[in-house]
Amino acid sequence: MSRIISRRGFLLTGAAIGGTALVAAVGGVGYLATVDVDGLDGFLDGDRAVLNAFLTIHDDGRVVVQVPRAEMGQGIHTGLAMVVAEELDIPFDDRISVEFPTEAHPAYATWFNVLQVRPEEASGPVVWAGRRVLGLLGFISTGASSSTMSLWHPMRVAGASARQMLIGAGAARLGVASSELSTGDGFVRHEASGRSLSYGELAREAAILSPAADPALKPATDWQVIGTRQARVDVPAKVRGEPVFGMDVAMPGMLHATIRHAPVFGAQVARIVNEADVRTQPGVLDVTIINGRQVAIVADSWWRAEQAAWQLDVEWTGTADDGASSADFSRSLRAALDVTAPYENLDEGDAATVIGSNTASVVEASYEVPFVAHACMEPINATVIVREDGSAEGWVPSQGPVNIRVGIGTGAGWAGVEPTSITCNVLMNGGAFGRRSDQDVVAQAAFLAARHRGRPVKLIWSREEDVSRGLFRSHAAARLRAALGPDGLPLAYEAIVAAQSIIQSVASRNLPFNPGPDGDRLTVEGLDKLHYAIPSRRVRSQNVPSHMPIGLWRSNGFSFNTFFTESFIDECALAAGADPLDYRRALLRENPRHLAVLDRVAVMAGWGTPMAPGRGRGIAIEECYQSVVAQVAEVTIAEDGEITVDQIFCAIDVGLVVNPDAVAAQMEGGIIFGVTTALMSAITIDAGAVVESNFHDFPMQRLHNAPEVVVEIVESDLPPGGAGEPGIVPVAGAIANAIHNATGRRLRSLPLAVTETIGERRTRSVLRA
Repeated sequence: MSRIISRRGFLLTGAAIGGTALVAAVGGVGYLATVDVDGLDGFLDGDRAVLNAFLTIHDDGRVVVQVPRAEMGQGIHTGLAMVVAEELDIPFDDRISVEFPTEAHPAYATWFNVLQVRPEEASGPVVWAGRRVLGLLGFISTGASSSTMSLWHPMRVAGASARQMLIGAGAARLGVASSELSTGDGFVRHEASGRSLSYGELAREAAILSPAADPALKPATDWQVIGTRQARVDVPAKVRGEPVFGMDVAMPGMLHATIRHAPVFGAQVARIVNEADVRTQPGVLDVTIINGRQVAIVADSWWRAEQAAWQLDVEWTGTADDGASSADFSRSLRAALDVTAPYENLDEGDAATVIGSNTASVVEASYEVPFVAHACMEPINATVIVREDGSAEGWVPSQGPVNIRVGIGTGAGWAGVEPTSITCNVLMNGGAFGRRSDQDVVAQAAFLAARHRGRPVKLIWSREEDVSRGLFRSHAAARLRAALGPDGLPLAYEAIVAAQSIIQSVASRNLPFNPGPDGDRLTVEGLDKLHYAIPSRRVRSQNVPSHMPIGLWRSNGFSFNTFFTESFIDECALAAGADPLDYRRALLRENPRHLAVLDRVAVMAGWGTPMAPGRGRGIAIEECYQSVVAQVAEVTIAEDGEITVDQIFCAIDVGLVVNPDAVAAQMEGGIIFGVTTALMSAITIDAGAVVESNFHDFPMQRLHNAPEVVVEIVESDLPPGGAGEPGIVPVAGAIANAIHNATGRRLRSLPLAVTETIGERRTRSVLRA
């Protein structure tokens, strides 16, 4: 069984991120050495044989793979089950099923995201201690396109270990040496005698054997599952409507709740003016204030709770931000670009001197993007029960059990209850994009459940609460400068970005410590352009705080910095009189991996072939999540300025590909997500409050005018990279560059196809030059 700690775990969190070697010294190396971070030991549990933390085999031969990452539509339950099937040496068929484990085994910890070291390359005392501390903490989460990168090797090892244990059990049963046995199709075979035993027959005996410390992995030349196109394991059940999403949870005696947040973030509840009247509404069981900041209504159905909430008259306290507007925020961002001492993220060479001594050849441009919401299709929700015996359990479409566990503890604590145990059920997610990595809705539901002990409480945020009172990607502005040499290529490159710190904001809500804004790598990712051959470069950042709560958002800083930088590279190409593709080829001369991806997408798009008047092509490339992705956008600009994105061509080197269908699907979905953000997404502020409230004023890309998307995967011999977010990253830059190609106009702010008039959505006038 795994060892999970709560209070001590939280004390160790900061050290786990900032100094795991110190933890090993203070907490005791001997203690940490007892933490099982591999999870290869087996045991028996009823009619099932648990061969290790990732793999169970039933007596009838059914194989259940434990995948400790949330399925959010990205196909990770299929890809990681394929890895186990490959090493277990069984076909990828209907004998395999997948579960998200409820136990927080240390082997499931998401230490890769924190330590930034691939499991197959893990070594050294910091990694050794960090894995164990994060395992003790139960830090299990899904995000940063890391699921395959972090688990494909451990799950290969788990499959190979189980196969060797099955061979060992077969050898004992048949009375032969293990070396005489082979496996295939779910059987252990003794070819010399023609005898064979199924995995189901051997599993119970295998589960009690000691696993090999370093089981042999199948060579790539023998792979029959990895690298093949496989149907998603979750799709048939979804077609039948069988999976339980958070919105689907139904339990005997369940109560239903809705919530209202202050219109201006930071305000508190002064009083509920008409509380007595609201309590008399049909079905209403409770009206309460949560942590001084929200008002919740509990009823016998969600609709009744929501109808009662419409009647609420709440007085909120005033804040210093009651008069804030989008225009104010924009001025703050622009001013931050001129601060005297921004944080120095990177300084290679002497960019400032080179730019200062080549003023005649300097290209300079400023860019800006607004706040944006996540707008997951499944509204934010959580179901929690706090039983009379003090045990608590949550059913949440979350990105990981750590958010559920912390949220339940926090919310129950607001009600004066400390749960004796917490069980976390991670459900299917109807879209997440970073939004479901926060504990907010879980804590709120737990508070309500603690007030109604013994009955599950299901809290659902309305769409309006989600869009206007949820979490957001930070707004950002940047100024980029480059001094071009005689050949037109940059001699030096300098960038400064102003944004609200992502890490600081997330930590302030979810962690017992706060690292501060300086050095926030999520704010500057995508800004350094290390893959381009530039002799000198300098990257700086300035935190611009606001009352807006910033959350993790699909691709984080890449989502705006790549728009800034790839637009700027086109501007440099224009200044140099060079073709944008040729210009990038010259900059990538020292990086054949990137150049191969760029060349592939150029061929796909027919770069250089003539286009009709009013049409244009744009290109962009980025390295992100250990993958390289390039895209070409084709747009049409109508006579009235309306922008239509016709096609997006995408080439990606994602390293070794487990399931090509999944990678292509992630690119397609990510591109549509990126097109939405590039063309029409903006959260605007008036009188301190968010203006947008639903899909009428925060629209999504629709099918009828979605671009055609063409994806090709570039073969690679590198380990797997990330696929969940790279598809989004180059989209905005490619579209902006295509608009310039078609019209001669450079748009340096997002959204590209929407005016910034508060609350109004119409086509931006992008008339042809």
